Amino acid sequence: MIKKCVLMKHGLNISGTSNNLIGNCCYTPSTRFNQYEIDSVACQACIDQENNNIKSYRMGVNEKYGIEQSHNGILVLDITPNLTCNLACKICNEFSSSSWAKLKQIPINKNYNTSPQNLFDIIKQYDLSHLKEINMSGGEPLLNNNLIKYISNLDKIVDFSKVNLRFSNNGTIQLNSKTINFMSQFKLVQARFSLDDVYEGHNYHRYPHRWEDWISNWETFLENMPVNTLPSINRTVSILNINRLDELENWHKKYSYTKLGDPIELIDHFAFGDLNIFQISQDVKDHILTKFGEEGLAWKYIKNVPISKDIKQCLDYITYLDNLHNQSFKEYDPIMYSILFKNC
Repeated sequence: MIKKCVLMKHGLNISGTSNNLIGNCCYTPSTRFNQYEIDSVACQACIDQENNNIKSYRMGVNEKYGIEQSHNGILVLDITPNLTCNLACKICNEFSSSSWAKLKQIPINKNYNTSPQNLFDIIKQYDLSHLKEINMSGGEPLLNNNLIKYISNLDKIVDFSKVNLRFSNNGTIQLNSKTINFMSQFKLVQARFSLDDVYEGHNYHRYPHRWEDWISNWETFLENMPVNTLPSINRTVSILNINRLDELENWHKKYSYTKLGDPIELIDHFAFGDLNIFQISQDVKDHILTKFGEEGLAWKYIKNVPISKDIKQCLDYITYLDNLHNQSFKEYDPIMYSILFKNC
C-alpha cells in the first residue's frame, strides 16, 4: 500500500523561480513531485527510516496536520528563495549551499534565485486563507536579512498573527532588533538551530565556523528572542557523529528550557548520501552497542539498519571532505576512525 503524506497535497513549495502546489520532502528541497502519493525515489529517505522503525519526516507531518483530515487549501508555505549560505557543512552540498558551490568551483544555477517581489507575485496567486505555517529554508535564512526581505511583504495577503513561522538557521548570525520585531508579528515562531556536535566537534562539522561564535549567538538569541518563540536544536545524525551523540545530548541538558520555561527540543533527522547511517559495518554496530547499551539513542537508530557490504564510497568521501576542508576525521573521532578505516 502506498503511504500518503499531508504535504504532498496541501503544501506550496517555492524554490528559486519554480513553484508547485504539491509539497516537497525536507531531504530533497529542489525535487518536484508530479503525483499525490509517495511513490517517488525522492521519498526514499522517509521510506528507509520507516522500514527501520525510525520516525520519518512524513510521519511527523501527518501527526501535526492529521492525514485523515479534509483540508480545503494550502496549509504550509515552504520557501527556499536562494542557496546563499556562509558555511560548507559536512552533511550539506552544492545543491543547498553557495559556499559549497564556491568550494567545488561549481557555478550556481542563476534560475535557483528569485527576488522578493517575484516571490510575492507567485504566492499572491494562491488562496492562503487556510494557511497554518510559513517555513523558510535555504541557504541561510538569516543571512543578509533574507528572512525579512522575502516574507515581510506577505503581510498584505496573510494575517501573520494567525500563522506560525518556522525557519532553520546555522547559528552564525546574531539576532538583531529588526529580526526580533519581525518575529513578534507571528502567532508562533519555531527557530531551529542546526547543530551536529559541540565544542571542537562543531568546528569539524560546520566548516569554517567556530564554536565560540555559535554559542555566543545562541545565548544572545535565548536572551533576546520574543516571547512567541520556541527555539530548538536540529541535529543531523550521520556516520560522522553516531559515536558522539552523547556529547551534544549532555550539552543540551544545560539548555533544556527557555527562560520562560518552554522546552528546547533536540530534534534529530538523518543524513542522506554517502554519510547516511546505512553506511555501517558490523564492527560499528558492535561498538555502538557496547558504548551506549540497548537503551542508548545511537543504538536505537542503527540496531535495525542492515550491514553494508561495501563502505568504501563512504570512506572515500570522508577523506575527500577532510582534504577539502583541511581537517581530520581521525583527530575528530579517533575511535570511530580506527573502526571504519582499520582495513584501509
